[in-house]
Amino acid sequence: MSAAGHPIPSGITQAARAQVSNGARLKRLTLAVVDALAAVEVIPVLLKGYGLASRLFPEQPFARPATDVDVLVWPEELVRAESALAKLGLRLGEVPGVEDVFEEHHHRPWSGPAGLVELHFRLFSGFGGGVFDDRRLRERTTLGTLDGRQVRWLSAEDEFLYLATHVANHGFLRISWLVDLERYLRFAPGLDWGLMSERSHEARFEVPVATALAVLERLLDVRLPVAAKKAFPSALLRRQLDARIFSAARVIDARWSNDPIASFFLRLYLVDSPGQGARHLFEGAKRYLRQRRGG
Repeated sequence: MSAAGHPIPSGITQAARAQVSNGARLKRLTLAVVDALAAVEVIPVLLKGYGLASRLFPEQPFARPATDVDVLVWPEELVRAESALAKLGLRLGEVPGVEDVFEEHHHRPWSGPAGLVELHFRLFSGFGGGVFDDRRLRERTTLGTLDGRQVRWLSAEDEFLYLATHVANHGFLRISWLVDLERYLRFAPGLDWGLMSERSHEARFEVPVATALAVLERLLDVRLPVAAKKAFPSALLRRQLDARIFSAARVIDARWSNDPIASFFLRLYLVDSPGQGARHLFEGAKRYLRQRRGG
C-alpha cells in the first residue's frame, strides 16, 4: 500500500503487529513440540503452521495466519508422542460429538497455556468416509530440517492435496488458506497432476480438490496449469453452482463457513458420491445427537 502511494490505516498496522506476535508464539510452540518429540525418538510430519510458512513465506513466515500447531505421527509413535506433549504441560481434550476419535476423526487435541496442538494419527478423514492411505503416504515423506531440527515433510503432491482438501473442508473460511495454494503452485511448479488425480480418487476427495482449484482460479485470479484443469475437470452446472455458493461475497462474509449447520451442508455439497453423502448425513446426525445429550 505504501509503495502504491496509499496511506496505511492504523488498524492494519496494529493487526499486522498482532499477527507477527502470534506467529512468534506459534513458532516457539512448534519448536518446543518438535524438541519434545525428538526426546522420545519421534520425528513428526509438520502440517501447515510455521513449518509451511517458513517455506512458502520465507521473507516473513510470521505473516501467515495460524491458530495452532498440527503434527502427524504414525500409530506406533502415538503413545510416546502423547507422553511428550503431556510433559509440555498440555492436556488432552475432546472432539465434540465424537465417540471414538480413532474411528471417526484424524487428530487428538492437546492444549494448555502455550496454545493448541492437534496431534494427527492420520493425515485427514472426512466428506463421508474419505481418507488418505497413511501407509503409502508415510513412504513418500522426506526428512528435512526446521531451524536446525529434524522434521518430516509430505511429498509435494500430498501436501498440496492436503491443503486443498483442508480449505474445502472448512468451506473456504480463510482467504489466507487460498493464498497458501497460490504460493504452493509457485513453490512447487512441477506438481504431477495426473498422480494427484489418482490419489484424490483413491481417497475420495476429487470434488473438494476440484472445487478448491476452481475457487482459487476465480477468486484470486490464479492461472492454473493446463494439466491441473485436465486432471480435475468440473461440469458447467457445477461451476455455476460453485460461483454462487462460494462467491467472493460469501467467502469474505464467511457466515456459512462459520456456522456449524451451514458448514455441515457445505461439506455435504462437496462429497464425491451419493454413498458418501449418505454416510456424511448419518455421521453428522450421530454427532449432533451426542452433543445434545452431552449438553
